[in-house]
Amino acid sequence: MITDNIYFTQKTYSIVQQIENEIDDAINAEKFLFRNFTKEEIYSEYCSIFYEFPYRIIPKNDFIGISINALEVLDAGSTFDEHQDKNKLYDFQIQEFFDRRKSYDPKNCLETVEFFIDEFFNKLVFHFDKFIESSKKFPFFLGINDEQIILLNLIKHYKSTLTNERIQIDFFWAIQLPKKINDQLLLLLIEYLEQRVAILNVKTTDIIFENKNSVSPEFQNKIIWNGTQQQLCELFLKLKDNKWIEDFEKGNLKLFVSTLCNLFDIKKTKKKDTSDEITSLYQIFKGEINDGNKTYPFLEKPRYKKVIEEINKN
Repeated sequence: MITDNIYFTQKTYSIVQQIENEIDDAINAEKFLFRNFTKEEIYSEYCSIFYEFPYRIIPKNDFIGISINALEVLDAGSTFDEHQDKNKLYDFQIQEFFDRRKSYDPKNCLETVEFFIDEFFNKLVFHFDKFIESSKKFPFFLGINDEQIILLNLIKHYKSTLTNERIQIDFFWAIQLPKKINDQLLLLLIEYLEQRVAILNVKTTDIIFENKNSVSPEFQNKIIWNGTQQQLCELFLKLKDNKWIEDFEKGNLKLFVSTLCNLFDIKKTKKKDTSDEITSLYQIFKGEINDGNKTYPFLEKPRYKKVIEEINKN
């Protein structure tokens, strides 16, 4: 049974690699452009991607198409999602969006596609109730409140597109993926929905009752981290710089961060119970690229006090 979004992080690693192999051929997917960058204009698109089951059918794709809207709906939409009382972006934020349009190149958007995939499955795990509620508003589900009926019909719909070589599910608004990749994401979604249906139909005869004082394997042997996420990043940067560990930035950084979350219990660092540990820690480890050099903004902040003074070189 899938109980953690880490499962999807591990499963989508190979999918992201396939996208990376084809990103150099990505084209611009034309969409209407946002004008006012208000919550009314953008947030509904954000919710249709990250809080709804995809169901619309489009012709088969053989290419990667990414619209500038993908970047804008992700950045602006997540702002409105985090600050529900906010109705419009600041003027300087809007100007940054307009400036970015001038130099937009879909070939440089691998990280955006990766974040779309991560964010979708993260919200599927932690906000499944919102997916169910939004699906009840689909025209073909109006008046149907039974979760199992909704899920079974979605699974049937998804499986029918998998067997049809001429069509695919429109998984992400503003991002089009080749059917061979799109279908792999769809299979992951089907897997989760089928497990959800199994939960709804569990019987006592399916369970072997045992009286054991045991800890779930998921939480066994984890090291409890008492510092902040920034301090954890600082520690591993020091270990890397002094050759105690290999350069984790040369591999898949998201997978490395996922491994850290399997090793360390960082729940004390979470600001909200619903926040995703992997995503928030990844944003810190990801840093920023300035003039071709990677920097970590938190290390430069006046208020941040470095805690790892010295580690001898290996």
